[in-house]
Amino acid sequence: MTARHPDSAGASATPVRALLPLFGTLLALAVAGGLLVYGAGRGIDLTDEIFYLVWARDPEAYALLYQPFGYLLHPLYALAGGDVQRYRLLGFAITAGAGALLGAHVATAPGDRLRFALFGAAAALVVYFPWIVTPSYNSTANVGAMLVLAGVAILWRTERRPAAGAARVVIAVGLCAAAFAKPPLFALACVLLILLAGGSLRHHRRRSGDLLVALALTPLLINLFLPLNRIPALLARISASQRILALPNTPTHLPIKVLEDWAAVPLLLSGATLAVLAALALWRTRWSAWAGHAGIALALLYLALTVPETLDGSIPEFPGLALMLIAAGYAVLVARRDLLLTTLLIVAPFAVALGTFNNQWAQLDFSMVFPLLALFRLASEDPVRWRQGAAYALSIAAAPLLLLAAAQSPYSLPASLFAQRIPVTHPITGSRLMVDAETAAFLGAAHDRADGALLVDLSGTGPGVAAALGAKAPVLLWLNPATATWPDVVWDRLSEAERTRAWFVVPVLPLFAPSGPARWLVAHRGAYCALRLPQMTFWWEERALEVWRPCAAPAKGAGR
Repeated sequence: MTARHPDSAGASATPVRALLPLFGTLLALAVAGGLLVYGAGRGIDLTDEIFYLVWARDPEAYALLYQPFGYLLHPLYALAGGDVQRYRLLGFAITAGAGALLGAHVATAPGDRLRFALFGAAAALVVYFPWIVTPSYNSTANVGAMLVLAGVAILWRTERRPAAGAARVVIAVGLCAAAFAKPPLFALACVLLILLAGGSLRHHRRRSGDLLVALALTPLLINLFLPLNRIPALLARISASQRILALPNTPTHLPIKVLEDWAAVPLLLSGATLAVLAALALWRTRWSAWAGHAGIALALLYLALTVPETLDGSIPEFPGLALMLIAAGYAVLVARRDLLLTTLLIVAPFAVALGTFNNQWAQLDFSMVFPLLALFRLASEDPVRWRQGAAYALSIAAAPLLLLAAAQSPYSLPASLFAQRIPVTHPITGSRLMVDAETAAFLGAAHDRADGALLVDLSGTGPGVAAALGAKAPVLLWLNPATATWPDVVWDRLSEAERTRAWFVVPVLPLFAPSGPARWLVAHRGAYCALRLPQMTFWWEERALEVWRPCAAPAKGAGR
């Protein structure tokens, strides 16, 4: 028997150890992508999705406009022929492509690019957590941020002119997406690029010039979706809408909102935040490592405590913030080079979330691709084997596990993705999709019962109710349940004749009870007749809605 060299075991094990992240990444991409492809033809969300589809179908649908993403998504919607399943699949492909591009160019070594590209594609699909799978301003904003960072990474990692030329285009496309998806993100990205161009001017004039060229290219791309001579009118329209609707997306109100939203953050994550901030403040001291490990431990403990609720069918809250804190704490321990790229990956979720209508910190859940890429990248540099393995395991397992949890308990579907088995017609696009029994019953009973009527939905449930009824919501597509003043905005813009013939959805949301249309209903109750709809779940709450029509107006579809 031939004697074995003492180093042979280690030599044979090393390639296997190096291949494990690749195999894990392939599995994660297959599971995450497979879930989304399976779900592309399933589920009709009567809340957010209808909002996205109305604007994508017609960017001029309503005069009041505070998010211009419809102009960008309309060509994609038209390319899909208005078919929701194809539209979703196109969105998945674009998102995964942007993630693959970013992953490939933040790789720590040229030989790692395939592995990083595959991981970037898998991690990017977490944009669709918690199962909001139709292209939206959130998915578009994340694609824009991924492309901007990919372009910056290309410029910082290569001196080759063809690559630099491609980076200009990639950055410009990302800025264009950000401009239509979330104007605050576009503004922040422009400021970042200007600062990077200024910082590069002395030692890297070509790089500085490339960044400025990318900025100059952006208006040309925007012009493809909306002629530049219409931009001033669009900005005036957005500004007027912000004022009329009293939105907090102004430079003075945004910081206040960000701080107020922190009140909802769990104590464990607040502790993790303090620990990570302490680690950054004590950078390169022995206390920094202790604080970094403490921040990671607290954030991991928070994630572990969400597992039982997730298994019971609840969507975990704030996983995006937890992952961002874990990545930041890990960076304190490991990062020693390319600090700019690592920093940009960690802070990108906050930039994407800025200006959101919902809780600022919960909105980080849509941008988990960035901390996941940071974790994966840092793990490849970590000399501590056990910690490296843990970082790889967490980052690789995150995408399939998060999407599986979302598929089991979708954000705004009454039942699991796997319960969507009954074919129906989508109320906006007319395409065929599979839905659960509750949604099928609601859509069947509501179908065109208010065909063509002006409908003021005081229930706050979402624009899908009007869409299912075949009605038209006047002035505003959705009376969002977070804003008490919006029913009055609608009511003040209706003529007396329009008010008299308007239909209403009740029960009235308590927040809307003092509004003009709610008081009108109380005063004229005897003139209205009720159409009851089957119970339907909106955001995990069963609602028994009624449509109140003027008794002089015949009930549509009464013979069905």
